[in-house]
Amino acid sequence: MKTFNAVVLLILVLFCSKVTAVKAQSFEKNDKIISAGIKVSISKVSNPDSENEGNEDATASYTIPIGFEYAISNRIGAGVEVGFCNYFTGEDTITGTIATASSFDLLFTGNYHWVRGGPVDLYSGIGIGFSAFEYESNDARESRFTSNGTYLRLSLMNARFFIGKTFALSLHFGIPYMNFNNGRIDDNLGSDYSYPLSFAGVDIGTGLLFRF
Repeated sequence: MKTFNAVVLLILVLFCSKVTAVKAQSFEKNDKIISAGIKVSISKVSNPDSENEGNEDATASYTIPIGFEYAISNRIGAGVEVGFCNYFTGEDTITGTIATASSFDLLFTGNYHWVRGGPVDLYSGIGIGFSAFEYESNDARESRFTSNGTYLRLSLMNARFFIGKTFALSLHFGIPYMNFNNGRIDDNLGSDYSYPLSFAGVDIGTGLLFRF
């Protein structure tokens, strides 16, 4: 009986050691990670060319990001992320209409994974790309703002919590900045003029990912 218990104990120790080894690192060279989730952003909107101080507004939006990251080394990852963004808008008190605003975002990302032990992966990084933004007033004048601009995002704190080796829950906190210096406004009355805008704020998000 004692021999049997010793064998069982040895098998359990070996099994646990193997599981621990498999899950020892949450980010390793050659890992490939696919992710999707949701981010909520709050941004200050301003016209860089305006000479009037205080000529600023604020906006909020939500984005559905879909990303891919490849582990170049045990610490450094590179990837790409696309985002489908919709901005929260309210009813115009004069016309009674509700404007729509949205953008398509593309980021090329680089991350440094500074904690990657066990089931936890903590990392920070930077993303550089572009954003295609469109705003429509949906009123009688059919005013519209369109622009393609640069998009910069600093990922201050990202975290992944793995359930096993493959699936994880992710949390994100970052600083996005978008600059639309070639923005134009036009309407059905013949207006057509340049109007640059910039967006700067913070965002938080969560999501799910699959590692293979």
